[in-house]
Amino acid sequence: MQADNRRTFLRQAAGMSMLAASARAARSIPVALIQFDSVPEQVDENLDKMEALVEEAHHGGARWIMFHEGTACDYTPRLAELAEAVPAGKCTQRMARLSRRLGCYISFGLSETDRGRYYIAQVFTGPKGFFYRYRKTWLWREAKDEGYRNEWARYDPGTGPELFKIDGVAASCFICADGEAPRCVQRLAALHPQVVFYPNNRASLPPFDAFGQRAKTIGAPMLVTNRTGASWNHQCKGGCVLFAADGTVLAKANREGREEILHCKLEI
Repeated sequence: MQADNRRTFLRQAAGMSMLAASARAARSIPVALIQFDSVPEQVDENLDKMEALVEEAHHGGARWIMFHEGTACDYTPRLAELAEAVPAGKCTQRMARLSRRLGCYISFGLSETDRGRYYIAQVFTGPKGFFYRYRKTWLWREAKDEGYRNEWARYDPGTGPELFKIDGVAASCFICADGEAPRCVQRLAALHPQVVFYPNNRASLPPFDAFGQRAKTIGAPMLVTNRTGASWNHQCKGGCVLFAADGTVLAKANREGREEILHCKLEI
């Protein structure tokens, strides 16, 4: 009888230990998704504004702070002059210093140069500095568009989404037109990330159910950013949003083109 009681006690203790471990594993991460008017090709001006916005978001409690695609210089024709090496370039170095000083994580976009090639990249910095960059792979191209939006004319493709760690979380990233490619979404789903970063640079984002379906297909919460203001020949309306893994909208910013810091909680 004593042996049976001991086995029952041990099973109950093990179950309680597993529940406690599960509770410890659950996290609620304060996130800030920022939409603002970054002026094309005005890198220093944009960096100044980014730093002020990061400070504000951090003081508001954010641990992860995310900007839109092409934050630093937009889609610039002046790649030879304005594209930067990562992590050696001034944009990455400045955001890395800011991340270290504030103890937060920052994600932002720029035009990257590497061994004679140019990429649309999303950069990630944290308390220990630079730790990851993703290069846009499914570049945007329209037959009728011979201007700056024909990304294939000036940029090189990356190698597609992959897993990386941010703050102990298994994450992945894709950029704007990447999300229009079924193969890209399928590859992301196969990675089983805990969260997806999805920066955009669009005049306006599609209806919520379109991106919500992508989050549901991937099976992970999705952080979406978009810019406001004039991006060359179109006006952008913002619309940052946090989707749950089932595609539900958990938090959303305005879609009227006003600058905004969207504070939200990411449950992992």
